[in-house]
Amino acid sequence: MLEDSTSMSTDTVPFPTLTIIYLPAEASNLIEEISQKYNNITAEDCKGYFQNGKEGRYKKITIWSQGVDSLWFNAIIARIKEIANVDG
Repeated sequence: MLEDSTSMSTDTVPFPTLTIIYLPAEASNLIEEISQKYNNITAEDCKGYFQNGKEGRYKKITIWSQGVDSLWFNAIIARIKEIANVDG
């Protein structure tokens, strides 16, 4: 009898994905909400030039996961834009 070699082995370890979010300082209170959904995150203080080329303070959030829920992610991005008054 032939084995199906196209199926994934049960001992295969899926690679985690990294999702990086830059939170403007005004939206840094969302870190707690993100950490409730994904417990394996890091948060770093950084500076960037995202909004109209002006220097700003940000939190760089790195999420290590097996994939991010796209509906949840889109909702978080919408809230970040609303809180920080970001267009686009």
